[in-house]
Amino acid sequence: MPEPTNSRLIVTGGRGRLASLIAEHFRASEPGLSLYSRQGGPGLLPLSELIPALATGESSALLHLAWSTLPATSEKDPGMEEKQDLPLLKNLLEAIAASPKSKRLHFVFFSSGGTVYGNAPGRANVETDACLPIGSYGRAKRAAEQLIATYATYHGLACTILRISNPYGYPVPPNRAQGLIPHALRCAVEGQPLTLWGDGSARKDFLHYTDFLCALELVLSRRLTGTFNLSAGESHSVREVIGLVEKHTGRRVALQPQPAPTWDVHDSRLDNTRFASATGWKAAVNLDEGIRRAAAGYA
Repeated sequence: MPEPTNSRLIVTGGRGRLASLIAEHFRASEPGLSLYSRQGGPGLLPLSELIPALATGESSALLHLAWSTLPATSEKDPGMEEKQDLPLLKNLLEAIAASPKSKRLHFVFFSSGGTVYGNAPGRANVETDACLPIGSYGRAKRAAEQLIATYATYHGLACTILRISNPYGYPVPPNRAQGLIPHALRCAVEGQPLTLWGDGSARKDFLHYTDFLCALELVLSRRLTGTFNLSAGESHSVREVIGLVEKHTGRRVALQPQPAPTWDVHDSRLDNTRFASATGWKAAVNLDEGIRRAAAGYA
């Protein structure tokens, strides 16, 4: 286990693939980056040591990705976020608020674009739209956003909430109940059936991980605060995704249909205008190119 350091950049959720990608990306510029997870382990510090580290006020930013559930697992274990994630979040915010005002770090929270809004209102959702989550995961993420907004207002904390669409372009474990694109690619290559929720007409926004990392660089370098949709700004149906997977693998994806869960957002569309206007950022990798790149990794 590494020794705690006064690193400029702290990342939680270290066992998750997205947090690992962030750490790999930023370590070149932040060699003292600290990666935390609940239990700690090789290359990981335990979250129990994070609160004392925050008290020093020596870090510049905390990227908070640690979360105990996915949309599917949240429905199977209702209330897990209230037991684990929201108390942890409150403790982190309290520690930042108690640190010296001149040294308070930038707190960045990774929310969920599709689930906090619920189904799109006939157009792409903007940040000022009402949040109407239809699943427990989305409701918990929304509760986290509200807690952060309260602390930001009353304690003057520099906080950013990123409502991220579906990041892709990197492998995920076969048993992970999330990640349409990597699962479809794996099923195509291995000749395994892909579980299809509903008829494939559900629409999602998919953001290539390289565009996500570029956006995150801007958030940190500009110490951007507020709530922002972080998305490609394009919505594609599940059937479109499967078609592109078949195109770039040259193999058919066998489908195993089942009813769509009531908590799954059928129409997720996110307007990224606010983030683009604040930073000049624009997604560079469209879905066709992103799936082509991802498929090449399975060759």
